[in-house]
Amino acid sequence: MKVDEKRDRVLQSADQNTADQYQRFLCNKGGCFLTGGIPRAINVTLLPTPVSRAAYNHLVRAQEPLNKLIDLSSHDVDFVTRTIEPSTKVDYLAKRLLDIYKQCVSDENQITLGSYRHDYMFHSPNPAGEDAIHNGSFKMVEANLMSAALFGTGVHCLELHNQVLGRELPGREMPYTKSFIPMLTGHATAWKLYDRPGSVYLFLVAPDDFNWFDQQKLIDGLWDDYGIMSMKMTYEELMEEGELRSDNRYYVRGKEIAIFYFRSMWNEDHYKTEKHWETRLKIEKSLAIKVPNIRHQCINLKLFQQAYLNKGVVEKYLTTEESKLVRSIFAELYQLAPGREGDEAAQLAFDDPKGWVLKPSREGGGNNIWEEEMLQKLTELHGSEEREAFVLMQRLNPPHVPNRVVRNGPNERAKLSEIFDTTGELGLFCVYVTDSQKKVLVNETAGPLMRTKPAANNEGGIAIGIGVMDSVVFDD
Repeated sequence: MKVDEKRDRVLQSADQNTADQYQRFLCNKGGCFLTGGIPRAINVTLLPTPVSRAAYNHLVRAQEPLNKLIDLSSHDVDFVTRTIEPSTKVDYLAKRLLDIYKQCVSDENQITLGSYRHDYMFHSPNPAGEDAIHNGSFKMVEANLMSAALFGTGVHCLELHNQVLGRELPGREMPYTKSFIPMLTGHATAWKLYDRPGSVYLFLVAPDDFNWFDQQKLIDGLWDDYGIMSMKMTYEELMEEGELRSDNRYYVRGKEIAIFYFRSMWNEDHYKTEKHWETRLKIEKSLAIKVPNIRHQCINLKLFQQAYLNKGVVEKYLTTEESKLVRSIFAELYQLAPGREGDEAAQLAFDDPKGWVLKPSREGGGNNIWEEEMLQKLTELHGSEEREAFVLMQRLNPPHVPNRVVRNGPNERAKLSEIFDTTGELGLFCVYVTDSQKKVLVNETAGPLMRTKPAANNEGGIAIGIGVMDSVVFDD
């Protein structure tokens, strides 16, 4: 990356006092995680990551047609079935989701609430070059249609960086959209459509969920701004205390549920017994709004990212102009079904191990397989039906950006790192609402969330402590 002398001076001059100020700002705002039940400020970069204004604006324009594509294609029983069915022999999660989809897809006259985060990397042919930020384009890493977290917590990193820029680098412009407000408004719009006074919003959470503050911000916003009452419980508690009544209304502790918001249950391991699956079916059969519904939970499988690349698929649901825009943000992706086409796709990885990454089709970070391990795995899977549960994706090379990180532990003073090269993954939060007649009422890009890691690391999950919260600033 080309040296930015003003930015470099801010990086060089930061000290322990700077880290302390960041920590206190975040604690004051509620920009925190729980660690062992103890609040701690989120880890953040010292400065926001620079991005190309033109590339960012192009990416934002693609979000509304992308959301439209996701919802319209999820109604297409033939498309969904053809995409998932080949993998059901080896992917139990895909099999059970498809079973529920087939049982419930006819009950479609329901309200849809999509709460998404679409993740991207800026792909540059020379990520360490001086002009890397402007030489390339954003490409999709994945669409997160289930449990898309951090729009409540991440906004506080945007607020922090906005203050820092105003004080230290005046004149620098952020795409400063407060992602929380549009997301809150979209969720409240869906609850109003349900139109059952006294019905509640149910958060289905994991035990000891570290994202308590992120969830609580939405709970507080729903109550403070709209008078919507929320409840929070684990899936296992719901299994014991929930009841689907004869009128297909779902009740918990005497309260009718208007919206089920899944902040857990995206992984096969979460469904430990048959009763877990029976409960998921009951939720889907109820008149309550599901976030996500089974249609969107199926589309959440990475198999669909590849399916959208096939000729004519996107064009079936979008206009010519919309299709061109959406296709421009897709990365190369290949299915690995047994047979000639799958073998040819796998050979791409053997020909260029640094140019590809092997991904399981299911949701969840930290499961990617790289370079030599990828080749070993592909060798093991050759000729096996199990290979169907993976996709091969183009490896994206984001620009290397010098930065520093403020790390916060529970009951500890903030620690400021040395300067090191980082790479980032840009998430765009989106909210999508349709009424029971499929009329689109809300289709909005709410705002950005940058998550940044050391350039030397392949994986960068925030939950595992490698990645940190970040935001973006225009580099012009």
